[in-house]
Amino acid sequence: MTSDLHAAGIWSHDAVLPVAVMIASPGRARASDPLLWHVSGVVVGEQFASSERTGVCVRATEHAEMYLWRGFSIRLHPAHAEDYAFNLGGDRPEVYVITRFDPERGMEPLEVTVSLDRAQDLDSTNLRSADEMVLAAPMPPEVYRWLEDFVATHYRPRERKGRGKQRSKAMYDAAVGDFAGES
Repeated sequence: MTSDLHAAGIWSHDAVLPVAVMIASPGRARASDPLLWHVSGVVVGEQFASSERTGVCVRATEHAEMYLWRGFSIRLHPAHAEDYAFNLGGDRPEVYVITRFDPERGMEPLEVTVSLDRAQDLDSTNLRSADEMVLAAPMPPEVYRWLEDFVATHYRPRERKGRGKQRSKAMYDAAVGDFAGES
């Protein structure tokens, strides 16, 4: 049954989704500049599941090369549902790819996530390594739907406890001063 849902493109609430990362290089002449490399997309499907992370050149011209990296997955955790909701609510939901550049091998993906906090390593006392870069790609529709279902199940907005102490404008002006009319 699960594989039927996956084949139909309807992902379950499983916390793991297999993905592959497409990374484009600027071609051999300028491949030594890590700022010219970029993630051109993330593709979804069981065919990309693998216990090994492997990259293969799928297209090469004199001006650019395209690499497909398999063996990655997006892992969701209910504790991060608020961060996922924030990503979905943005103007351009993204998938973040944490990478490391090696002058010999090029740009290599290390992790794929839909959490900006995780990508920036904000919830850790250890900051992300200086030789790691976070690149972003538009979120594929399959990931969006899967993430949206996960957020609907696990995200509970925080309750607001009121606005705190209310101060009138007169009290504020008396304490701070009203300088609008002075020159």
